[in-house]
Amino acid sequence: MSRRSKEHHYVPKVLQRQFLADGDFIWYSARDQSGSYCAPYPKHIDKCFVRRNYYTILARMMPSDIVEKNYYGDIDNYLGGVLPEISRALEQDRVPTFHGGALNSIRRVVIEMTKRTPEYASKIDEEAVGQRVVEDTLADLCDDMSDEERQSMQDVLHQPDRLKELGRTVRVRSIIQHSDEVNDALRGLSVHWTKITTHHSYILSSLTTYRIGNGGSNGLSNPDAEIWMPVSPKHALVLARNIEGRLPPIVVDPPHHVRQVNEHAARHSNEIASHSRKLIESLAGRGADTNRIEKMKGAGVLPSHW
Repeated sequence: MSRRSKEHHYVPKVLQRQFLADGDFIWYSARDQSGSYCAPYPKHIDKCFVRRNYYTILARMMPSDIVEKNYYGDIDNYLGGVLPEISRALEQDRVPTFHGGALNSIRRVVIEMTKRTPEYASKIDEEAVGQRVVEDTLADLCDDMSDEERQSMQDVLHQPDRLKELGRTVRVRSIIQHSDEVNDALRGLSVHWTKITTHHSYILSSLTTYRIGNGGSNGLSNPDAEIWMPVSPKHALVLARNIEGRLPPIVVDPPHHVRQVNEHAARHSNEIASHSRKLIESLAGRGADTNRIEKMKGAGVLPSHW
């Protein structure tokens, strides 16, 4: 049996690698208990945008990493294959194009990246959800249970960790469910790209994708809604409705709008990262954590040139 995966990235390392500062490190900042961003510091991408057991579910009442390995593993493998091709094309001023099944795949992946983030499920109380599952099971199946089964279920109500496992299973399974309504809306979206021609750059955030309503709702029912996903410091993928072919395949993003996109990301995310120390400091609102950096260098975690 293979070892169960427990460290789950919601921003895959294949995407983080497009934003590296040096080696496998990226400038990183996360919100602290006060809600403010901590002083930025270099962090290895193995430890960035990751939570323990975030996608673990109960399968036959045992913890399973099937969603992490089979579902998100497939998405990460897809991105690992397509992102380098996209970067090469954009760097050469070629338009990455998608048609047929490839177009369906890229649209689907952008939506899955939107849903997999902790911000998407931030309002879910997993323990409360688990409690409702147990209570509903007892109410619906109580007469069909043996005394031993009934008592076992009632005991779970006094086990917070078990309730959280049940609630997490509900949360994960609900998020990976496909919706016919969403699929229909996706079919109306075409793929476009932005590029930055100045020294400005996009950041990477735990939000991963940004839904923009352009004056209306940011839901897919709004014909003017767009979904942005930065794929490198200089480029973003944009899903939008190209009514009457008015949208060009590649748009130059002006500096003031790049800043707005970054500020939106920082405002609605709990973690932000960048290849640029200066950029992440400006968005975190504070200078880098020099004490932490010196300790990391002294321990050999960071190279001396940092």
